[in-house]
Amino acid sequence: MRKAFIALAAIVVALLVAFITFSQQPKYAGVSMPKDDYQHLKTSRSDIKALISDLNKFNYKKQATMSAIEKDADKIIKNNRSNLSEADAQSLRDALYGKNGIVTIAKAAQTGKYNIDGSVASRFHSAFDTIILMSVNAINKSSAQRADIVAQMKSDLNIEQAIYQIGAKHEE
Repeated sequence: MRKAFIALAAIVVALLVAFITFSQQPKYAGVSMPKDDYQHLKTSRSDIKALISDLNKFNYKKQATMSAIEKDADKIIKNNRSNLSEADAQSLRDALYGKNGIVTIAKAAQTGKYNIDGSVASRFHSAFDTIILMSVNAINKSSAQRADIVAQMKSDLNIEQAIYQIGAKHEE
């Protein structure tokens, strides 16, 4: 009887330790992840929010607004490139500086002397999808978990609404 009680107590203690260990890992979109990965995800969200904010402030007459967009893009690349494969890092660069990249589109607007209206902003959709996907890919290689994290991040950032507002700002 005494041995059974000791064995039961040991199992309870082991379960308690396992629960405490499990609950210490942060979760995002229902996915448990190491604290470093969670911090990376928070940084990526913050970087993307900054890019959205600066795109919303874009004015082709003010060079400082273009510089802020480039700075945000460089920061996104810098914070993600070391954890990505070469192909994924190139996809991230292309989403920002490629032929249809966000910075390239903004530079074309500045050169052409027009602000980002709805038709221009609509070209940002796939680039933001790629940026979010590569930011998540930098921390998580499981496709099922990555899909959940990407969906939650798009929802948290409210990307569709943000792109709409960037374009609607100059629709007068």
